[in-house]
Amino acid sequence: MSSVISNGVDALIRSGIYSTKNELIDDALRTFFEFRKDMRVAAVVELYKTGEMSISKAAELAGVSTEEIKDYLTKAGVKIRRGFSKARGDELARLV
Repeated sequence: MSSVISNGVDALIRSGIYSTKNELIDDALRTFFEFRKDMRVAAVVELYKTGEMSISKAAELAGVSTEEIKDYLTKAGVKIRRGFSKARGDELARLV
């Protein structure tokens, strides 16, 4: 982290705007993803690819339709899975 950024982070915490670095980082990343659709899409494509997210959740978090996320996944060379994601399968297994 550059000294300018580090000093800015420290100043925001000292001023009381943020109570911790983690709080500031959470807010910064939330803002980053809000304004960078390309980064939201890249993140959910990776999460879908590793089975950590369903296609509907990926579409929701990316802020696109299910059909659009399928297009992004296909362009990224990710195979569209049929059925439940690993996370959803684990969740369902706990219920039965």
